[in-house]
Amino acid sequence: MMKTRWPEAYKVIETLENAGFEAYVVGGAVRDFTRNMHANDVDVTTNATPNEVKQLFPHTIDVGIEHGTVLVVLKETIEVTTFRSEATYSDFRRPDAVTFVRSLQEDLQRRDFTMNAMALTKTDELIDYFGGREDIEKKLIRAVGDPSKRFAEDALRMLRAVRFSAQLNYSLHADTMEAIQSLHHLIAHVSMERVKVELEKIWKSDFVGNGMNLFVSSQLAGNFQGDWETYRYSWERFSSFGNTANGWAFFALMQPSKNVGTLLSFYKCSNSEKTHVKHVLAAVEQLEKGHWSPYNFFQFTEDVLIAAASYAKQLKKIDTSYTPKQIQQAKATIPISSVKEIVVNGNDLMEWADKKRGPWIREVIETITIEIVNGKLTNDRICIKEWFFREYVNGDFLP
Repeated sequence: MMKTRWPEAYKVIETLENAGFEAYVVGGAVRDFTRNMHANDVDVTTNATPNEVKQLFPHTIDVGIEHGTVLVVLKETIEVTTFRSEATYSDFRRPDAVTFVRSLQEDLQRRDFTMNAMALTKTDELIDYFGGREDIEKKLIRAVGDPSKRFAEDALRMLRAVRFSAQLNYSLHADTMEAIQSLHHLIAHVSMERVKVELEKIWKSDFVGNGMNLFVSSQLAGNFQGDWETYRYSWERFSSFGNTANGWAFFALMQPSKNVGTLLSFYKCSNSEKTHVKHVLAAVEQLEKGHWSPYNFFQFTEDVLIAAASYAKQLKKIDTSYTPKQIQQAKATIPISSVKEIVVNGNDLMEWADKKRGPWIREVIETITIEIVNGKLTNDRICIKEWFFREYVNGDFLP
């Protein structure tokens, strides 16, 4: 029962009902409950207005009160939203106006897909006006009502349909797919940040191949930069290894152009994501030349190497034998894991050489690093000092 499964949501609903209002759990939690799956986020909808909700609970937070949403803070935080209907969507992203209503059915009919347009009472009675449970049984993603209207209201819903297919291994209803193919161009009105979030959710899903195949066949991919078509079926074997930046690395390896930085900027990737992609591509390039040297195992993180080995095999047909375990073992044999572990620094070099600070210090530290990594120099202060005098001071290689 809800009282033991979602106790805080139950308390919210009970409080609202005792005050004479209706209240139900809605959204993804109901979908997952119907699928006998655990739900993390539980949202409540009610015919009480935001101000009426705020009067019933001592601790609330206004997060979207103009759209009818407040957070009720108990032991957990429950999002409570007033029944509402929405006017036209001039920008295909946000409603021009929101009207609070007293009808649950009117509220549910504005939602995106039938599986997300169900409600649950506190006694676990399912309210399903649009056939959501049947669609779940058929493993179908179907828009509520006219799919063209739903997608014109919020164009991101088209990409959400693709994402749900990847997460749930569901198919798109024929009418829903046809509407996406007809209105795919509207996705251009959605911010790239929102698009990026949906793509990354696809890459973290269990059925990435489903999602990326639909992304292309729905014609949504054609609205974005890069070649999504040539390697579309390669996504079936893709693993993000728990890092969404690997999705961008996989995508970057598919591109004929080397101008990856511009492409990643288009998709609003962060600097850290760009750096990760750059490293994966560099590691793959080393494999194309033959194999990884000890210095490659030093310079690239374990995460980068694992991704690079996998993607090189899938996309470049490089027959690499590097398994995650072998990569871990190879990393473990490297004498140092960071330049910071070297027992001497620039101040030592300046003192030994009796020279001022300059670019030469960085060059010497790099050489010391390579020598240590390759096993030609022991990371010991006396050994490094002897090596430095022999190779640089007495060898007269310093500027």
